Amino acid sequence: MKLAFTSNSLQNLCVLVVCTWALIPQLAYSNLARMLSVVAVGVWLIIELARPRGIIRRPTLPILILLFFVFYTLILEFMTHGADGVVSRIQLYIMLFFLLVQQANRNDITSLRSVFWFVIVATTVAVTTTYLYLYTVDARVMRTLVRSTEATQDLTDKGIGGYSLAYGAILMLPGLIVLSLRPSLVGRLAPSAFSWPFSIVPKLLIWYLTGVSILLVLSSQFAIAVIALIVCMLIVLLLWKLTGARVFLVTIFGFIILFFMDALLINFFLFLAPFVEDSNYALKVNDLLVSLRGGAAAGTVNDRLDRYVRSFILFLDNPVTGALYYTDVGKHSTILDTFARWGGVLGAMFVYLISFQQIRALNQLLFVRGGVGMALAAFVAVMMVFGLNNVFMSAGVVVYIIYPLVFNAMAQSQLRESEAQSGVPCA
Repeated sequence: MKLAFTSNSLQNLCVLVVCTWALIPQLAYSNLARMLSVVAVGVWLIIELARPRGIIRRPTLPILILLFFVFYTLILEFMTHGADGVVSRIQLYIMLFFLLVQQANRNDITSLRSVFWFVIVATTVAVTTTYLYLYTVDARVMRTLVRSTEATQDLTDKGIGGYSLAYGAILMLPGLIVLSLRPSLVGRLAPSAFSWPFSIVPKLLIWYLTGVSILLVLSSQFAIAVIALIVCMLIVLLLWKLTGARVFLVTIFGFIILFFMDALLINFFLFLAPFVEDSNYALKVNDLLVSLRGGAAAGTVNDRLDRYVRSFILFLDNPVTGALYYTDVGKHSTILDTFARWGGVLGAMFVYLISFQQIRALNQLLFVRGGVGMALAAFVAVMMVFGLNNVFMSAGVVVYIIYPLVFNAMAQSQLRESEAQSGVPCA
């Protein structure tokens, strides 16, 4: 059989190389993987630049904003922190590379299906390996991986993922839940090799990954991840079908939570406390109870809040240019840190780059079953993950490849249903 390599297939191969480094824990500390990924990005850019109608020569609005953001931050990063500063931001730039990929394929997003399934398989392996280690060896292992130590490297060599795996799972779950509840959509994303009777294999893989991802997040001992999981699942399920009654109920529910937040949270954490006595959640729950009852943040809650406030105050002190120097920011929120370092314009650009697709999908999928819930849950997941944690490069794979492919599958499904109902044959 003769293999034909096109520019598109070569670019997809480059994307897969970068995905491999971003998703596989064993490669987290590999200098070879980093070098190959940087080369792959360079090759991808060269191929794209050679295209007469490529995204570099004919940039879209998101690409223009991206290019300005990257060049501005790269130049100032080098001026303030030298080459080490640029290298320290590599995860952010790798994450944004996937936006280039998505925009270059925006008119034929299905050409990235091979990347989609590589991400699904690689994530399944990492999540399964990590969950089994959590369950059988060390329930706190994901907390151990927060800091870069020799023990951390030993664990990643075993395929164990840390906070990026947990929060990556949070980002993926809105799409995974929709695909699990609407398995017909999986067929639109499945590789052609999986024809009947093997068409059930991709669906089984999605169902399995959805279930084990939920278990991983619940077992991760990251309190914010658990809260984000609950919020995103509720949004997807409550807004599965957009009706006036559901919107009314969600609105009333929101007002109840707003007015009785403290009392509801205190009672919830009192109920939860006995179930988390021997885990890291016990300290978090206790700190939250003390904070709510005392009217001020305490313990680990206070430590995290102090870091958020530090970045916020830095932004208020330097709303136009930002503080520029990374050492001054709180380092616990990518969104707040971006505003603090680079000012309001660059901060707004970053928020736009990580959220514009979900906002567009809200309009496009307004009357699609599960569409509003998926788009809104994806938006909330992005805001919570980037607003309450540091950036990690694998997030770009989900935001810029997984989300657009699921959104496209839902839109195409609605189009087919509309054509079937009107009797107009599909093109």
